[in-house]
Amino acid sequence: MINPLDHLRSRLRMRHLQLLFVLSEEGSLRKTAQIMALTQPAVTKALHELESLVGETLFTRTHKGLVANSLGEAAMRYAQLVFADLSGLHEEMSALQSGNLGTLRIGAMGSLVGGLLPRTLAQLTRRHPKLNITVVIDTSDVLLQALSLDQLDLVVGRITHGWPTDELNFEAFAEEVIQVVARTDHPQQHNTDVSLAALAHYPWIVQSQPAPLREIYQQIFREAQLQAPASQLETASTMLTVALLQQTEMISLMPLSLVEYYSNLGVLAALPVTVSARLMPFGLISRKGRMPSAAMEVVMAELRVQAGLEGAGGVTSG
Repeated sequence: MINPLDHLRSRLRMRHLQLLFVLSEEGSLRKTAQIMALTQPAVTKALHELESLVGETLFTRTHKGLVANSLGEAAMRYAQLVFADLSGLHEEMSALQSGNLGTLRIGAMGSLVGGLLPRTLAQLTRRHPKLNITVVIDTSDVLLQALSLDQLDLVVGRITHGWPTDELNFEAFAEEVIQVVARTDHPQQHNTDVSLAALAHYPWIVQSQPAPLREIYQQIFREAQLQAPASQLETASTMLTVALLQQTEMISLMPLSLVEYYSNLGVLAALPVTVSARLMPFGLISRKGRMPSAAMEVVMAELRVQAGLEGAGGVTSG
């Protein structure tokens, strides 16, 4: 039986977490002992002590060495997060001492590159020139995985279906209207009588599963009782999608914010077909329990302003 939290708080020491962290990195007691400058019996004793503190066995001893069970894997994962946060603390303090805000790693959906994201980044670079920002563009499921591994500090995306929410904070920004899109001189651009059935004869560019846009693509043809287009190309790349749309008669689905951006550039245009389906709300996602750094606070505040939520603090946790 797992011991009470108060028991762990009063007796767990940094060396226990260091033991878990090094074990997760090295995978053997011998290498762990070398790195921690301890004898192997001392490491074994510390491991037994840790299991006694927890109240359960964390590792199985086999002839091939130490094998973590599910509890041990969870313990090592949290030890990795603690040391990642410690690294972040050191980096932030060093940056603040030198007059900087430090570094912020943010992940965002591709649909935000035409509006919210560049507006936010433009303001941040003007107001906080000593803030270093790393931006990763990908689908929400990939970004959430990176956030859970502490490879990102913040995500602007959506919590995908089936993703565990108990370790996440989510602040909704908006829903996204979806449109059917093609190049500006597409044969069906000005055909007010065009139907989804007619568009099904063209090749389509679709996102791969489990992307929400792929689900909407399947939903609109299912609800119209139509066979999905026989010719389809899968990609998660917005840049490739736009390039292909420009050079072919292919068709795709895009959020309104992206359509407006590329339409203003004279690159793409929405086709006159209504899509009633909506994507789940997207918003600001962070790891629950993590103390926001100065850089995180600045970026979160600017994101709220650019999303039209200035002064709103409605953070919810899943």
